[in-house]
Amino acid sequence: MTTTSRPHVLHVVANLNLGGSEEVALALTEQLAPQCRFGVFAVLGVADTAVGRDMHARLAHLDVPVFCGTALDMKRGGMLQAGARLRQVLNRVRPDVVHLHTDIPDGTYAASTLFGRDRPDLQVMRTIHNTVLWPKWRRVGRWVERRLEHARNVAVSPASLEGLHRFRAGQGLGRLPDDRCSVVLNGVALHPGRPAQRAPGPARLLFAGRLEPQKGVDLLPEILERAADLTPADAHVTLLGQGSLEEPLRRWADSGRLRWPLSFSPPVPRLAAHLADYDAVLMPSRFEGLALLGIEALMAGTPVVASRIDGLRELFPPGSDLLVEPGDTGAFARRVAALVADPQADARQAHALVASTGARFGLPQMAGAYLGLYRQYAGAGRSQPARPPLRPGEVGA
Repeated sequence: MTTTSRPHVLHVVANLNLGGSEEVALALTEQLAPQCRFGVFAVLGVADTAVGRDMHARLAHLDVPVFCGTALDMKRGGMLQAGARLRQVLNRVRPDVVHLHTDIPDGTYAASTLFGRDRPDLQVMRTIHNTVLWPKWRRVGRWVERRLEHARNVAVSPASLEGLHRFRAGQGLGRLPDDRCSVVLNGVALHPGRPAQRAPGPARLLFAGRLEPQKGVDLLPEILERAADLTPADAHVTLLGQGSLEEPLRRWADSGRLRWPLSFSPPVPRLAAHLADYDAVLMPSRFEGLALLGIEALMAGTPVVASRIDGLRELFPPGSDLLVEPGDTGAFARRVAALVADPQADARQAHALVASTGARFGLPQMAGAYLGLYRQYAGAGRSQPARPPLRPGEVGA
């Protein structure tokens, strides 16, 4: 294959909605549209949210087709229905590379193998977006891993790759060969504009993300209440998110137990362009792959108070006092209180990290690495003898 060929890549994502893996897939599509042909298979469809509609519009602007898998719950037949639909799309669209992003897409691809086998020239590539795999569906995960033995594995950080090896070892599966594993650090686009700048008034604190235990959002009430008790300074807290913990968080927000004013809203599209409006981003996560929000905030010059875990610690120089031990609500509260009392001190620390963060985690580096992999894998696939095209209505067997 010549370097001028355009690999045809089908991204498979959980859905078009809030999520770091979905944003990586869309960023690659936007950045590499001149060099590649793309399609997107959204297993659970397009969410009827501002973020979902914005993602769909971004793809429509590029004339990238979007295929939807199922409206069913994945545990109630959705995985099989989406797998059958994905197999139909693979047979009809015939991409060079199917690129899977996280567990729901991995499981959907595995289910698709029940409805027919891949063409010999199709290359399967998965990105490992987290350090903890299959936290709820370990037995399903073992079955999926066995169906993905032939895939090329790309992790967003060394810790994420180790998480894949650790999960497989725990399930009694063999270690994947090194020539099928690589690391490409997540990257984000620069958003030129005004730098983060201290505005008059109370410190502005932001939590943005999925309202799930992984993100440590259940720790926020205790963190914020204790922080407010530790300083007479004022702050304004913004929560942007949706998820399984939304109802208890809303009850807490309405209880009045936090003396600081608090606003609670659904996720907003293209948040990265607005991160300079905040004095700090709070990330009390329990585990991450390589957190896009943290990268985006530091590139905007906005401090990030975060758990000292793989997926976040890589963003900071050794010994940074913006990191606290995961689950230590007292330490997190003390760090937030110190920032609220003197936002400028942490702003200076964050500004010092802007250039190095951009150099390590800029979108061009990530996109260039994936383009090389797409070309390599598509070229390897095209060197295989292709099967005759399927007849209308035929399912690969």
